[in-house]
Amino acid sequence: MDPNPTNFPILSYVMSKLPSIGPKRTAATEFDIEQPKSPPEPHFDITERMPHLTEPKVVNAMRLAVADVSQTRSMFKTLGKLPDHELVDTARVKLVEIEANLYKLIEEIVLSPRPPEMERDDWRSDLTVREDECRKATEKEKEEYKALIALDELHEAYEKMLKDAEQRLEKIYETAVAGGDVEAIEQGSGEKSTELKEEVIAILQEALGKSVDLSGRQLRVLPEAFGKIHSLIVLNLSNNQLAPNIVAHDG
Repeated sequence: MDPNPTNFPILSYVMSKLPSIGPKRTAATEFDIEQPKSPPEPHFDITERMPHLTEPKVVNAMRLAVADVSQTRSMFKTLGKLPDHELVDTARVKLVEIEANLYKLIEEIVLSPRPPEMERDDWRSDLTVREDECRKATEKEKEEYKALIALDELHEAYEKMLKDAEQRLEKIYETAVAGGDVEAIEQGSGEKSTELKEEVIAILQEALGKSVDLSGRQLRVLPEAFGKIHSLIVLNLSNNQLAPNIVAHDG
């Protein structure tokens, strides 16, 4: 879920400074005498190599630059880990098989003879009903496979988002150190960031379905992408720290 510090050193550092998103930890989860924590992996302090990362103007610019990544990370806490590639490949094959089976069923329905005692209009109506039922059953059968594929695609889109964010942070750091205009960097990268967010939203639409549980995740802000998922009917936001946005209206 979190950026790999080896692949995305600056992004990992900036994200570590943001509020943690996830269920609250209890004393039991903090320390387990039977399962002690693994020793921390060796790491270097990035601020030793990039000392300007501690400057307020650089920090503020970078926090704004990774807002989309922070929002998407909170979604991943709900969606889960990257699925096994073999399972994804199997899901793609299953979808092809299901579609082929649907084609055969529809063909059988269309070519089935009309009973002598049934009127032609009634027969056509009956064929339509049977065909619709087949299509609905097929879509139901495809749901779990489509969700698995969508989750895999979402992880791929998230990886692209991380790479884009790391590049933005590198530009911000270089520009800020040189005394340049950091806001100009953000404006220039805004279009690409928007494209990535739209891609994530489209995949979320496919993967999440009609119900999402975000309860108990200490969210302070609801990721804006959830507001663009048209299929979403139930969204559980209980036990969070959301603050209402107050919008002033003229009048």
